Amino acid sequence: MRDLKGFTAMITGAGKNIGKDVALAFAKEGANVIVCDYNEDNAKETAREIEMLGVEVMTAVCDVRDRDAIFTYVKQAEERFGKIDFLVNNAGGSAGLLNKLTRFVDAEPETLDFVLDVNIKGTFNCAQAVLRSMIENKYGKIINISSIAAICGLYDRVDYAAAKAAQIGMVKSLAMEVGEYNICVNCISPGAINRDGSRREHMTYLGENGHAGDPKDISDTVIFLAKNDYITGQNIIVDGGRTLGPGWR
Repeated sequence: MRDLKGFTAMITGAGKNIGKDVALAFAKEGANVIVCDYNEDNAKETAREIEMLGVEVMTAVCDVRDRDAIFTYVKQAEERFGKIDFLVNNAGGSAGLLNKLTRFVDAEPETLDFVLDVNIKGTFNCAQAVLRSMIENKYGKIINISSIAAICGLYDRVDYAAAKAAQIGMVKSLAMEVGEYNICVNCISPGAINRDGSRREHMTYLGENGHAGDPKDISDTVIFLAKNDYITGQNIIVDGGRTLGPGWR
C-alpha cells in the first residue's frame, strides 16, 4: 500500500456527504485535493476544511455535465500540481434532485436526460479529461461511485438504476483499455448511507447488520483502492449486506 503524500486527487460532488468525506480522507492522507462541486458555498467550505489539514487544495465550481468547464479545470489543476493521480467520480443523483421521482412510464424526457447526463456523461467527461495525462504518466486511479440500485434495482428510479449500472460497465471496459499504462479503474456501490450525521439503528431493511452506513464507510474503501495497484475492473459493494437477498434470518 503506497503513501498518498504528494499525490493529487480530484473528487466530484465534493461539497457535502460522501464526496466531502472522500475529499477530506485524501487530505488526511497528505494528498493535494481538487474539490469539484456545482454548489460554490459547499465547495468552498470543503476546501476550507482541507486547508486546515495543511495540504494544497483547488476549488473547481462547475457542473460535471459542462464538458468544457471540466476540461478547463483539469488543465488548470495539471498546471498547478503537475498531474492528477486519482479521480473519484462521485457527482450524481436521481430525479429526486429535481423533485420528480415517478414511475418510469410517467418520466418526462427532460428528467431522463438529466439523470443520464449527470451520472453517465458527467462521469465520461471527467474520466476523459484526466486520462491523457494519466496515460502519459503511466499511472492513475479512476473510481466511480455507483449504487446498489445498479445491482438490485430501485423503485421509481429506473433511469437512475440504469445510469449507475452503466458506471459499472464502464469501469470493466475502461480497465481493459488502460491497464497497460498502470491505470486502475474501479467502482464502489454504496447501500443506504446516512447524509445528515445521524445513524439509523435497528432498521434491517437498510442492511443485514441493522443500520445505515456512514460516508466514512465509502471514503475508507476509496482510500483502499487508491493505495492498491493490483485491483482493477471491479465493483465493490458496500451495503451492510443489503443485497444478499431474503431469508437471512
